Amino acid sequence: MAIRNHGMIRQGEYEGKTIDEATKYAQEGGYTVRITEENGQGKMLTMDINPTRINFRVKNGYVIDAYGG
Repeated sequence: MAIRNHGMIRQGEYEGKTIDEATKYAQEGGYTVRITEENGQGKMLTMDINPTRINFRVKNGYVIDAYGG
């Protein structure tokens, strides 16, 4: 499967969406998803970098930040 936007992650495509909406959109674009922070609480993460993964910071069920990794 081809990756959306040639791998360029555009934060505005994900901000404001619910976790489910953003996850579905990311997966349809060929990405996997990881939540790195939820309601101000950081999650325990592996230190690997995956060019087809999008990291989400989430507050009250909505994506407030999206970045590669």
